[in-house]
Amino acid sequence: MATHAPLSTTELRRQNRNRLYRSLTQQWLPATKQELALRLSMSLPTLTQNLNELADMGLIDRSERSSSTGGRRPTLVTPLPNARFALGAELTGEDLRLAAVNLRQETLGYQKLPLPFENTPDYGRRLADLLEAFLDAHQLDRSRLLGVGLTLPGIISPDQTAIQYAPTIAIRSTTPCRFLESIPYPVRLDNDANCGGFGAWWNREGRQSMAYLSLSRGVGGAFLANGRLYEGSDHRAAEFGHMCLHPGGRRCQCGRRGCLEAYCSAARLSDDLGLSLEAFFSALDQGDLNCRQVWERYLRDLALALTSIHAILDCPVIIGGSVSQYLPPFQGQLAALVEELDPTVQQGSFLTLCPNFSRAVCIGAATHFIADFIRQL
Repeated sequence: MATHAPLSTTELRRQNRNRLYRSLTQQWLPATKQELALRLSMSLPTLTQNLNELADMGLIDRSERSSSTGGRRPTLVTPLPNARFALGAELTGEDLRLAAVNLRQETLGYQKLPLPFENTPDYGRRLADLLEAFLDAHQLDRSRLLGVGLTLPGIISPDQTAIQYAPTIAIRSTTPCRFLESIPYPVRLDNDANCGGFGAWWNREGRQSMAYLSLSRGVGGAFLANGRLYEGSDHRAAEFGHMCLHPGGRRCQCGRRGCLEAYCSAARLSDDLGLSLEAFFSALDQGDLNCRQVWERYLRDLALALTSIHAILDCPVIIGGSVSQYLPPFQGQLAALVEELDPTVQQGSFLTLCPNFSRAVCIGAATHFIADFIRQL
């Protein structure tokens, strides 16, 4: 029978501190020392020691006192969500999207800039300058910055030094990243859909397993099993955009035919008709017959894909990406189409739209740093 070495005093203290901080940030509400000691079954001396450490790190405030019916009012312990923050940057072939996110996953700032991605040192320098300008514009304290999460619409090497495949930004074979050196902060590079999925999972009550389907210029996905991102043996898991929807159908950017991306990407609604995505939905709202026919086919194909994803993974599916912001008026229609394909599913009960819509990816990229900070605290 395996035996485990006893925890060191340092590790035990860290675990107690982490447990205390997670308790405070579960609801982000003030609490007294007595309430915390009772909630955590922790002695007051141990609790006080951990509170002192959290206060020294600037993570809590103890200046307020609670109401009292008599005697000295007890001190309130209040978690400070802005004590740390992280940046997320979504790099695409059309633009750059930046978001700053605090420990509560609240957005402290957001900006969309016309900077198409290029895998060059010059692009990296321009990106670094824009990050600094963003920090200044939103008056964010660099000493509280945990790191910068970068995302790309493609497959990233496990060591985050190369882009293995990203057809929407014209990379079809493994290419070393040439744009990272100029950023003077800790950097994490990840797939865009993985980041969108992680950010959506982090914000979900209960945080159970879930799938994330990203509908943007490309179609991607992520699968989180009990909170852990499942990447697969080749880091290509949940590439929903390249599952075959119609054998022998439309040609996809990957070179194959019938992929979901060939039917349900944002480009299917915009480029094919010579319209921007916004213009497409404006025309649809005004009753354009051609747009209506395209949209009806789009929803049917999307319903078919969602039914397949749910049949395989049997978990909630969250839809994000640039198309998702236009889906709320059609959510009922989409759910009905899903139910037609699978009568065991009542009105698409497993479907949810990502609340952050087109900001979800850069928010998720930043959230990785938030999660790591809390995990290691």
